[in-house]
Amino acid sequence: MAGFGLHKNMVFEWKGGAFRIERLQPNGEVLIESMDGGALALVTRQQLLDDFAKGLISESSKASPGGKLPVTYSRPLDELSQEAQKEVKRRRQYLEAITADGTPVFTPAFLQPIIKRVSVEIEDPTPPGVTTVYRWHRRLIQGRDTRSLIPRYDLRGRKDSQQSPRLLELLAAAMTEAFNTTPLATGKNIYSRLLAKVDTENRQSLTNTPLVAPSERTTYRLLAGTNQYEMVALKEGRASADRRFRVGKAGTQTTRILERVEIDHTPLDLFLVDERTWLPLGRPTLTVAIDHYSRLPLGYYLTYGSPSAAAVVGALRHAVLPKPPTISAIPNLPVENRWPSYGIPEVLVADNGLEFHGIDLDSIAFDLGFAIVFCPKRQPRFKGSIERYLKTINYFFAHQLPGVSFARFHLRGDYDPQKCALLTLAEFKHLFEKWVVDIYAQTKHRSLDTTPFKRWNEGLAAHEPQLPKDLSTFQQRIGQSASRKLRRDGFELNGIRYNGDGLGPILRQYGEGVAIRVVFDPEDLVEVHVWGPDESDPILVQALNLDYARGLTFTQNTLIRQLMREDGANAEDPVALQRARDDIAQSVAELMTSRKQKARQRSASIRGITGSKPQGGGIPPAPEVLKPNPKAPPKESENIVPITFDIPKILTSFQMQPIRTGEDGML
Repeated sequence: MAGFGLHKNMVFEWKGGAFRIERLQPNGEVLIESMDGGALALVTRQQLLDDFAKGLISESSKASPGGKLPVTYSRPLDELSQEAQKEVKRRRQYLEAITADGTPVFTPAFLQPIIKRVSVEIEDPTPPGVTTVYRWHRRLIQGRDTRSLIPRYDLRGRKDSQQSPRLLELLAAAMTEAFNTTPLATGKNIYSRLLAKVDTENRQSLTNTPLVAPSERTTYRLLAGTNQYEMVALKEGRASADRRFRVGKAGTQTTRILERVEIDHTPLDLFLVDERTWLPLGRPTLTVAIDHYSRLPLGYYLTYGSPSAAAVVGALRHAVLPKPPTISAIPNLPVENRWPSYGIPEVLVADNGLEFHGIDLDSIAFDLGFAIVFCPKRQPRFKGSIERYLKTINYFFAHQLPGVSFARFHLRGDYDPQKCALLTLAEFKHLFEKWVVDIYAQTKHRSLDTTPFKRWNEGLAAHEPQLPKDLSTFQQRIGQSASRKLRRDGFELNGIRYNGDGLGPILRQYGEGVAIRVVFDPEDLVEVHVWGPDESDPILVQALNLDYARGLTFTQNTLIRQLMREDGANAEDPVALQRARDDIAQSVAELMTSRKQKARQRSASIRGITGSKPQGGGIPPAPEVLKPNPKAPPKESENIVPITFDIPKILTSFQMQPIRTGEDGML
C-alpha cells in the first residue's frame, strides 16, 4: 500500500509544509526540498524516523514529479461487487506475469506473447491490449498501492443534478410552502406547487428559453436526495432536527456525590382520589431532585398545583435534610430500607421555568452556598439524568398502579382511569417511597453498572455531605423571601399583619421605614423570619391574628383576600376575614364533590394537599359542610353528590413486585 518511505522523490508533510526527498546521502543524511519555495535542507535519517513515530510526518497529498497520483478506492474491500473483485484479480495476474522476469519492456513484441499465455491460463476471452496493460502498470507504480488496480465503476456517470439551478430553487420554495402549511405534506402536493411556480416563472421571464417542468417521478427522485436534516427541520422544526441529528457524546461526568444535582417537574400519569369524598382529584405534579453521580433521588415534592416556587422549595427542603422513616399508610407493606441521600448540593441544574428564575431560589442558593446552572432553552438533554428518571417513574412505577392515565390519551382505549383510581395521596406517597428505596435504588443501573444505593454509599465513603448548622438555621434560610418596610405597627406580608417585641431593636436602631428581609413558608403563614439591615441572625415574628394565620397556606390566603376585595371589606376586619374564610370553606366543599374533575383538583390545591401534608390544612371543611344544605335554595344545576355511605380502606394487601429490566439493564 502507499505510505511514507525514505526514498528519492518521496513527498511528505512535515512541520506544516510539504517536502520532497531530493537525495539520500551515504552518511545517513537526507537532502530535502521544500515544495513551496524550493529551498534545500539537510536532515538526518533518524530525525525523520523519530518525527514519524511521533505522528509529525505523513504522506503528502501533493503530486510527486512523476505525475498526478491516481484516485484509489479507499472504502473496505468487502464492499466491492463480485464483478469488481474479479476484475482486480484479472489485472493482477497479467501484471504479475509481465514482471515475473524483472522489469518489463513495454513493446508489443515483449508483451503480446505473455498476454496471450495468461489469457489462455485464466480462460479470459477478451485479453487486454498492450496499452491497457501499460496503463495498469503505470497506475500501480505511481500509486504504490495495489488498490490502484481497483476499477472505479462508482465514478461513472454524472453525479450532479441535470436540472437548472433556478428549477432547484423553485423546488426548495415549493417544499418550504408545503411543509409550512402542514407537516404532513405529500410529494404530490409539492409537485403541484412546483408546476404552479414553473408556470409563473415562465410567464414572467423575459428570456426565450422557458423552464422545463420535471416529471413527477423526477421530482420524487429530487426529494429523495434532499438533505435529511433540512427535511426534518421543515416538517418538525429546527429544534426537533437538532435533537434528532445531534451527535451523542459521553455527557457530563461527575466524580463525587452532590457535585451535580438536577431538578425538574412532571405530571404523573396517575389519577389519585380524595380520602374525604373518594372522588378522583386528578393527576398530581411531582418535583424531583436527583444526584447525578449516584442517580439516587435526593428529595421530592408532590402537589396538585402547577409547578411553582413553593414546589421547588419543598423539594429542596426534603433533599437537604436526612429522611425520616416512611409514614405507613398501607398496612402490611413495610419499607425495608432507609432513604440514605441528603446534603447541600454543590451545583443545582434546572431548566428555564419561571419558578427557577425567581428571587426565592437565588436567595436559598446564596444562603446555603450552592450554585445554580440553567440549561439552554429547549435543550432538555443538558439535564438528561432527571429527564430519564422522571420517565422511569411514570413508565415503571405509575403505569403499574390502578388509575394510570397512560402517556398518551389514545392508548387508553375503553379504560377509564378516573373510575379505576383507588389511591389517596398518602397511600401513593407510601408506595412511591417504598419503590424508590426498595426497588429502584436496589436495581442495577445501566449507566452506572451498579445500583444507585451502592453507588451512593461508595461516594459517601469518599465525600461527606454538608448540612446546615442546625435545623433552626435551615428553616430560616429556606423559603420564599420578600422585602418590606418596617413601621411601628410592624409590617404587612400577603395581607397579614406581623409584629412582635423582637422587632423593637431594629426599629429603635434604624427608625421607621427601614428595609427588612422576610422569609416565610408558603405552607404555613403563622410566623416568618425577619432580618434587619446588618443582622446576621433572623428574628421569629408571629402574625397578630394567630387564629386566622395558623395553618393557612399562601394559596388559601390569596383566595380569601381576593374574595374580600370583591366584597369591598376591610383587609383587617376580623369579622370579614372569618366570613370570607367560611365562604372559601363552603366553596371548597362544593368543589370537592363537583362532577368536574378540574374542580376537584382545584379543591385539593386550595386545601394545601401536598406530599408533606397529605391530609391538607388551613381550611379543613367540617364533615357537615360536605352535605348539601337543606335550607339553601335549590340551584338550577346542582353539582354536589351526596355521600350516603362510607368506603372502607383499600389496598390493605397490595404488594409491590420488583420491576424487570431489559437486556441492556435500563429501568
